[in-house]
Amino acid sequence: MKEEHKPFEFEFSLEVLNHLGRGLYRSFATVIAEAVSNAWDAEAKEVKITLDKTGLIVEDNGKGMDANDFRCKFLKVGYSRRQDETNKSKRNVIGRKGIGKLAMLSISEKVTIVSKKQESEITGGKINNPKLDKEIRKDGKYALDNLSNQEKTKLFGKPNTKKTGTKILFEKIKTNLNSEDMIRKYLATQFNFIFSIKKGDSFTIKVNNKPVSIKDLQELNDNTQFIWYVGKKDKRFGDRFKSLDKEKVIKNTNFVFEGKTIEIKGFIASVKRSGQLLLRGSNGDFKASVNLFTNGRLRQESLFEEIAKKTLTEEYLYGEIHVDGFEDSENDRFTSSREGIIKDDPLYQKFLEELEKVLVVIIQDWTPWRKELKQDGDIDQDSRPGYEVRMEESRNRREKDFRDKINENISDKATKDSLKEKLKSLSYKNTLIYQDLFILENILREYIKLKKVEENYFDTKIADEKNIIDRIKQVRGDRRADEATHALKGKIVKEEHFLNYADLYDLGEIIDLYLEKNKKNPTPKKYKKELSADAKEINPVRNPIMHTNEITDHVLVWDKIKNLIDYIERIKDKKVK
Repeated sequence: MKEEHKPFEFEFSLEVLNHLGRGLYRSFATVIAEAVSNAWDAEAKEVKITLDKTGLIVEDNGKGMDANDFRCKFLKVGYSRRQDETNKSKRNVIGRKGIGKLAMLSISEKVTIVSKKQESEITGGKINNPKLDKEIRKDGKYALDNLSNQEKTKLFGKPNTKKTGTKILFEKIKTNLNSEDMIRKYLATQFNFIFSIKKGDSFTIKVNNKPVSIKDLQELNDNTQFIWYVGKKDKRFGDRFKSLDKEKVIKNTNFVFEGKTIEIKGFIASVKRSGQLLLRGSNGDFKASVNLFTNGRLRQESLFEEIAKKTLTEEYLYGEIHVDGFEDSENDRFTSSREGIIKDDPLYQKFLEELEKVLVVIIQDWTPWRKELKQDGDIDQDSRPGYEVRMEESRNRREKDFRDKINENISDKATKDSLKEKLKSLSYKNTLIYQDLFILENILREYIKLKKVEENYFDTKIADEKNIIDRIKQVRGDRRADEATHALKGKIVKEEHFLNYADLYDLGEIIDLYLEKNKKNPTPKKYKKELSADAKEINPVRNPIMHTNEITDHVLVWDKIKNLIDYIERIKDKKVK
């Protein structure tokens, strides 16, 4: 046939193995998860994962393969088990695209596969990645290394064995290995559906001969503080959490899409501290998040990133959202790696709209629930002034520290209870006013320094100005006498300056004087004492607060104290009047 008459046909370069295998699967744990998925789809009852510092073995007791299956199904890129008309399994098949098996190309130099189907011989071969790389570079062809009968027997068992299944041996691992404990936690998160499999089926995952179980999620479960059930309370999730502080059911989460009702179910949970979302032992590689599952299979991690509100609340959340309606025979909504969902899919976008409503409810609940427990909330979701919220949070933390010390050191129950009751009743607002007064005084000091007002600025022939200097000298003399006898020998105050010996009233007078002297027509002898008048009135409150006495509720609601921040308005430069 002449060249111009030949049919136009697709051809595939071996380079596609890099793109679809090595390019999509980089994590050691995700490669193991892919092998477990294959075992599930092969109707295995058990999959064993054996790992050490040098290698990895994944072995299942599924249907296995004969030579034809190995050649035409396993080695055929793009072949999906869903195309297999002989598949009578009642399980929801995880595999769809037929490329997940290429994951094995990404983590080791050599991969050996042996498999046996019922009433067939052991089959398999070895993938030598260095040789494969050479063929990829020259755009050649690659055939797997054959296995001798002796190798097959050593790896799988006697030729006439009745057992079926597949065994994959990874040699010379070239990526960072995750710990055995970490792998178990990861698989428990990825395949949580195995803890509630339908009656008549079973599937066990073992890592170094220890089954993956609900206990592998125990650390996360124990750190869970709040939970919001989506759609309805599911006992399957509720049994996991034994010490919740709050729970709630968010109802009416289903929605209609193209005439079909799409059900959203699952849970969102909040941990006590955001750092508890990091799975211990993962070196930061794996963090619990809000994930999307379809028919039990993890399909999208960090789901809330799609609808982020950028609130503190979101840094504490993880959970499972289950939407089986994403999977149907007509639409493939999942990315090639099966670790994500196609973002612009109309059903997915509609789902995100509904999920956003759930997130809003959680954000509204979280801060009030945390406040009830005297724990940090989201300052941006609190209706009170930010500085007030921060002070309350700071006080709550210190209260806990003091309470722990009381519990640790006081043995008499009556005394202990009385001290803790007193600790509970101490008003954080007392501390709030102390902080505001401290800040205000030092802001006023800094303002005076910036205006270069020194000690020689004052005219001692004028009574008011002389009184300021005399009070400062008296305080300075008393304090220096105290410091001379102290162990620190004067190393107490950060900076030596005459203003350090001025209280709020003195600072108010100095600023009033400065502002008057800088008017066009100054009259220092009759200057208007706006700031110092208020400061003089505040001083009787300031002194007991600064000496850490508890104050009355009258002080807390007094306008002059409530508006301390507003005093900054008094120090505007008013040179031209």
